[in-house]
Amino acid sequence: MVELRGASMEILTKLEELILLSIWRLKENAYGTTIYKYIEEATGKKLSLGGVYFPLDRLAKKGYLTAYIGEATPERKGLSKRYYHLTARGVQALDEIKRVNEIMWAGFPEMALSFPETG
Repeated sequence: MVELRGASMEILTKLEELILLSIWRLKENAYGTTIYKYIEEATGKKLSLGGVYFPLDRLAKKGYLTAYIGEATPERKGLSKRYYHLTARGVQALDEIKRVNEIMWAGFPEMALSFPETG
């Protein structure tokens, strides 16, 4: 836990932050595969699908999101999708990490303008 301005917060990992933001962005279409694809597209990094599901379970246990099972679909051969929604606590965590990031990045120069080319 970190104390910032008298408020105690649990620090999220970058992946947890990206997952919560993806769920917020995807709204009603937030399930494992869409979350995985959204993060991959946004970051340009390859993740394993399991690398998303484990943090999803951890975030649900911490109360940052809830999950529910949708209806079975023919394209999934009768299998259901597990959808995720942010809880109020999840939204508060994103708000807090945004505030902290703004404080930490304040005054940081644009990298391309700060360093002369080498070579």
